[in-house]
Amino acid sequence: MGTHVPTEFLRLEGEKDTPMTSEQHQPQNLFHLDHCYQVSVDENGHETLSMQVSEAMATVVEKDLHEIPPLYDVIDPDALNNIFHPLSADTQQSGQSPTEIVFSWCDHAVRVRQTGEIRITNQPVILEIGTDAASSTVFSCEALSGTDGVAHEYAPAEDVGTTVILAIADEVGTEPHALREQLSDRINPDALTNLFRPKVDGTPRTGGYVSFAFQGYVVTVSSDGTITLQSELAQLKRDGGNVLVVGDVPDDVFTTARSFLGGESKQIQHDLFALLDRSPVALQQSATPAQPILGTSEILDYQIPVRAAGVHESLAEQQTQNTQITQITGELFDLRRALIQSLARYEYDTADYDVADLRLYMDSLRPILDDVDIDVATFLQPLQQTVSAVSAVGYYLLPSDRNAPSIRELEADFDAVIELRIGTSGPEQRWRLRNTGYTTRWFSLD
Repeated sequence: MGTHVPTEFLRLEGEKDTPMTSEQHQPQNLFHLDHCYQVSVDENGHETLSMQVSEAMATVVEKDLHEIPPLYDVIDPDALNNIFHPLSADTQQSGQSPTEIVFSWCDHAVRVRQTGEIRITNQPVILEIGTDAASSTVFSCEALSGTDGVAHEYAPAEDVGTTVILAIADEVGTEPHALREQLSDRINPDALTNLFRPKVDGTPRTGGYVSFAFQGYVVTVSSDGTITLQSELAQLKRDGGNVLVVGDVPDDVFTTARSFLGGESKQIQHDLFALLDRSPVALQQSATPAQPILGTSEILDYQIPVRAAGVHESLAEQQTQNTQITQITGELFDLRRALIQSLARYEYDTADYDVADLRLYMDSLRPILDDVDIDVATFLQPLQQTVSAVSAVGYYLLPSDRNAPSIRELEADFDAVIELRIGTSGPEQRWRLRNTGYTTRWFSLD
């Protein structure tokens, strides 16, 4: 049986989903440091996490601990104490989103993170627009359902962990036992089930959720009986981001990868190419019918002296094919400036993002890495920020062994990494998604 490839990994060009509204962003905005009380959990202390949360709340509301409603009313304290796994050093350095729990208590919003950070709003919960009372939906999957998330329902008596696994397997299109990750490696399944379970007397616990990464999805389990799955890859398509494509493979494999990543054209499409290691002629010759670039492309051709000769003789022919080509001379910083200007100009000129698609391809980062006067991470940062700001997807090709120390350090600055290799049946790829820390199996590049 061949390796199943999740549909969302087939291309990144799909139509952008509806952006989240300001109301939907509200839960996270509540916890800005400007209007929060923050305390870090003392991992070497003797107090449980639930006790530290209770003491923090007593401080915020300026009451004695015994004067505030018990934490048990809104969340199971034992489940809170046991739900998190310790973060490894690698996980902390990777930029992966930590598991977090958010709930409403004493008319305040509380967020507890796997990193050991507790934040409590220093003001009552913000009212939902159009209501006169604080709404628990601010802390439920209703606040997230306007995105690419897929919602599933569960009953309070169910094994929530099993429900999550079945829902993920259904989305990925595989059997539960074939999933790459174990839920127990991400979160304590028993604590997950008990966290918002009704109290012993049957009183429901409402107004909270727990969110964690699993199998390339952000999973949000709400106290209202909803599980929402949000694909990190779908979010990258919608919001834009930066992808490193790396591998010690022949140039034609990178050409195949670019065609794979391009997918089908949209109604309005703009492909911006930065050529540092090949000529426009070579780029045109490598274009495939599935990835047409004529009439939809802008090429910024950085004039490296060793290949400058011969470019001019093909320029007239290229321009008649309706492809804009701009030759960039001078320093690499001049190329970066031109790329940023082009990205910003296209974003300004395009009003309908539902039918527009903007992609940047840098044909090789090798000349930048080889420049002893340039720190590649610092050099790329303004360009990466612009790509994200205009909701584009940037692909940065690097023909190098991914295991090289310099490449490993560089990965942390990208939203995803695509690794290429020559497998037994031909060119293969695998993806590493930063936010969820998920790595796919190797699958065909064809």
